[in-house]
Amino acid sequence: MDRAALDRIAEDFARACEEGTRFHGAQLAIYRDGRRVLDVGGGLARVRTGIPVAADTLFVMFSCTKALAALAMLMLYERGCFHYDEPVVRYWPEFARVVPEKERVTIRHVLSHRAGFPGGPDWLTAEHWGDRATLRRAMEEVDLSFSPGEKNAYHALNFGHMVDALMERIDGRDCGRFLAEEVFGPLGLDDIYLGLPADERLEARVAWCYNEMDLGVARSTGVVAPGHGDRQAPAGGTPRPTAPESAHPFNRPSTWRAGLPAAGGIATARDLTAVLAVLAGGGASGDVRLVSSEGIAAATAPTNREGELDGTVGWPLRWSTGFSLGFHGDGSTLRTFGHGGAGGQETFADPDRRLAWTFLTNGERSGDFIDWRYRLQSLAFAACRELPSRGA
Repeated sequence: MDRAALDRIAEDFARACEEGTRFHGAQLAIYRDGRRVLDVGGGLARVRTGIPVAADTLFVMFSCTKALAALAMLMLYERGCFHYDEPVVRYWPEFARVVPEKERVTIRHVLSHRAGFPGGPDWLTAEHWGDRATLRRAMEEVDLSFSPGEKNAYHALNFGHMVDALMERIDGRDCGRFLAEEVFGPLGLDDIYLGLPADERLEARVAWCYNEMDLGVARSTGVVAPGHGDRQAPAGGTPRPTAPESAHPFNRPSTWRAGLPAAGGIATARDLTAVLAVLAGGGASGDVRLVSSEGIAAATAPTNREGELDGTVGWPLRWSTGFSLGFHGDGSTLRTFGHGGAGGQETFADPDRRLAWTFLTNGERSGDFIDWRYRLQSLAFAACRELPSRGA
């Protein structure tokens, strides 16, 4: 790595932490060829109580979690447990009991945001996220907004509800348990979770989220711009929270424990990047092999056309089976894969440079935040010197 470029990234990050105008608190980690080359953090994890970001501060990673869910599904696929083009009803017959046309939904449709039900049902609010039976019923009852496979439209939370239900039927474990036993544990990672244990010491380490979200009755499964939809409490809702931050659904221990594969992952930037670094290196680290390089190539092949607008986001995004492709900085290509999050988080792997990056924050604050973060990502690509080929 070009040390001067890494120093510039660290300096720009430190300046942003000191100014506090782009975010309250954040962590940034970069790995190259399996080695951690940058690991920084700063700002405030909890603003009202003045708790600073520390090396072991845990951040809600929001939709960066989808990269982990996609990895879990790829691991099961490579073990021959299912095929991406099989219909969901092969493993979950009740899935089409209310809407028969959903018999056409394949697992590939689900993972590539082409299943046809990006949002809803309207009654599915945050108070239900910890109830697996209710989530299954919601996915069975939700109507189609378009025919399966017709187009891509980001399934913000329904993606995860579907993945969890499928994994339980295919493997017998939910996504969080699978990742803990098959990925985090074998890699020796202690600060990454999908389903935070009910431990007050861990809960105290989680940074509070400050990103604006609309997860009211009308938009419970979508992350949209502020000011759209309602914020009414559901009938028979939970008691009024004792801390003002608990009004944000991702600041509640019940959400942290729910293990939502679409948005509920919690980690340090260091540990999340360690997972992506394995993928950037071809799928193995030491004696631990998660997936093959051929499997990564197949799972990161584009599933939609160049320039096709995403029906939810309204931007020309490129999707694979669970990962977003490209748009990760100047120097990234469609072989660069990962996922962003609702509050400004970003994680990606680049196999060509064996580069992995994670930026976790408790919420972007400025209009130029994305441009600023993109410049840092571009610097990371520019910092990569040529590596010897494997076996050289």
